[in-house]
Amino acid sequence: MQSIKPATLRLALQCRLRRTPRSTNQPTEARSQRLDLLFAAVLALGACGGAPTPETEVQYLNNTDWSVYLGDSGRQHYSPLAQIDRDNVNDLEVAWTYTSAPDGEGRVMYTSPLVIDGVLYGLSPNLVPFALDAATGVELWRRDDLAHSGTQRGLMWWQRDEDRRVFYASGIELIALDARTGKLVSDFADGGRLDMTPSDTGSSLRITVPGVVFEDLLIMGFSTSEDSNAYPGAIRAYSAIDGKLIWKFRTIPEPGEIGADTWAPGSLARAGGANVWTGMALDEQRGMLYAPTGSATPDFYGADRLGDNLFANSLVALDARTGAYRWHHQVVRHDLWDKDNPSPPTLVSFERGGERVEAVTLATKTGHLFAFDRDTGEPLYPLVEIDTPIPSTLPREVPSPKQYLSSVEISNQEFRVTDRTPEATAYVSELIKDWDLRPWAPPKVGTVLFYPWYDGGAEWGGSAYDPNTDRLILNTNDAAAILTLAEVPVGFSAYGTYLAHCAACHGADRTGTERGVSLSGVRDKLGYAGIMRAIEEGAAGMPAFAHLSEVEKRALYYYLSPAELPEPDPPREAASYALTSGYVYLRDHEGLPGNAPPWGTLNAFDLATGNLVWKVNFGNFLSHPELDYGAINYGGPVVTASGLIFIGATPDKRFRAYDSDTGAVLWQTELPAGGFATPAIYSVDGTQYVVIAAGGGRLGPPSASEYIAFKLGSRG
Repeated sequence: MQSIKPATLRLALQCRLRRTPRSTNQPTEARSQRLDLLFAAVLALGACGGAPTPETEVQYLNNTDWSVYLGDSGRQHYSPLAQIDRDNVNDLEVAWTYTSAPDGEGRVMYTSPLVIDGVLYGLSPNLVPFALDAATGVELWRRDDLAHSGTQRGLMWWQRDEDRRVFYASGIELIALDARTGKLVSDFADGGRLDMTPSDTGSSLRITVPGVVFEDLLIMGFSTSEDSNAYPGAIRAYSAIDGKLIWKFRTIPEPGEIGADTWAPGSLARAGGANVWTGMALDEQRGMLYAPTGSATPDFYGADRLGDNLFANSLVALDARTGAYRWHHQVVRHDLWDKDNPSPPTLVSFERGGERVEAVTLATKTGHLFAFDRDTGEPLYPLVEIDTPIPSTLPREVPSPKQYLSSVEISNQEFRVTDRTPEATAYVSELIKDWDLRPWAPPKVGTVLFYPWYDGGAEWGGSAYDPNTDRLILNTNDAAAILTLAEVPVGFSAYGTYLAHCAACHGADRTGTERGVSLSGVRDKLGYAGIMRAIEEGAAGMPAFAHLSEVEKRALYYYLSPAELPEPDPPREAASYALTSGYVYLRDHEGLPGNAPPWGTLNAFDLATGNLVWKVNFGNFLSHPELDYGAINYGGPVVTASGLIFIGATPDKRFRAYDSDTGAVLWQTELPAGGFATPAIYSVDGTQYVVIAAGGGRLGPPSASEYIAFKLGSRG
């Protein structure tokens, strides 16, 4: 028997001690148990004549977690792992696949999982939580009884000593589970469930993105409706221990508070929206929270909310412990185009003038990149003043005369008709000939074209920060939006009720849009009970409308029932206005974007200067896979220390690895459905894995429910 060398034993002990947790959010016991076993294995190897080298000892003892949504609280999308690199990335192979919805109910699935101590925590398309062995994909526990319709992009991890909890939002509830067993945490809120419905009068509410975990706080935003009945936005911090509300910051101020003077007199009493729906970033050292807000409501008609409307369309910095205001910057004033902030901010740093600058970046739907000093909110890129003097044709509406945009552009700003083929050019030119094509033209009864479209520019996938090069990696959309308003009668009307609550997603003619399916024939498919259930509980990404009165619910059923589109109810004395075009982009005769390509790009920006380093066309539409013009995309990138960018996001179902220096594709594989989720990168026992949820369900690909993990094969 060969004895283990003292140096080997010492190295093993040092490696073990170095794996202590970095914060209270990092688990210890499971890691310690795993390392005890690995340490014993090292001793056994030495005793049996197979003593490993120091390099393999470090590898065997090394686990790297992905314990926070998007990699860390700064939302940097960065992994320090380098086992998979430019030279061996082509040796990636499937390590395991987990079908999260065995019954085949894979609708849409955007979840980026967490990995802690070799255990992966995820959600199925119907929000069933589960835990897997992250090295093998073997199921450890699963809670099918917690299924719920809707979507969720991720989960949260909290730990205090031996108490380890996984949190996630499901509809209006914040769910707390014991990380070991999946059981509800009985002493959190109401038996492990916290109803986050505000006490204010409002409409629908849901939470589709993880909050921020800071010390013993769970800091949450929410999504609400986009009509005049929306909840007023608020950021709320709850105790991770018992679920009690600790603090609340109103993103729509009350009279006398900061920002109240940016609203017309009397408008604050009925104001809604300005909610944080897309996720926040946290600077743990400073104890600073950075929250991007959405639009004030209703989205496209602001006559009852004249003024700049703070804190809508802003980046707001708060004290994370108390919710106290620190600074803000508003990126769109008096928004009339649904140009809410679409993605979490990213904490970055870079060299400028010989000093290290710590900043927070924000990518916007308008196609701009902002950077601010984390402490003061001072803009670090020059702002450009844009005159927007076009008057509104809607009664009492007064658009903002100016907008102040960043000088750094992340997507095209000037609309050009597609030049893909002569037929496409002719078709689109004829379609738009009577539309208002002026930049920043306010909505009207009729059609306005605006660019970039509702989903950017930037979308909710967010950006990745590469600390090795001080670059920001960002995927963007380049498409033009159709915005058509119709007059909605005030007072009860089946037609008006449908326009106000359903037409934006399902179209005024019930034929569907990019956001919602066709409702033609829905009565035959679902019947009265099924339609009422969908209205009250939501379905497949559609929010619940339980707040509607029984009369309004029956009116919607009436409007959906006839096989032929019913005649609109006659207008009443006064009118309001609602989006009837749906959230759609301009298409040519073959269904492709009607603006000149590229339509989707992956980009790298030098943070110190804001200059574009490289830009490549990103993805393809399934209908035209040979074009290489890019495609509309959803989901974010992850960058690694070895110079790789991993990203799904495209409708062609591809999962790709790019060279972070050049943007060249180094590896790609086809998923069973579109990977519209940000990947997670981790290691278990020294082996690096990359995992992505392939849910599809939009932009053409089929739906699926697979989580697929990759690792290096034998050649790697």
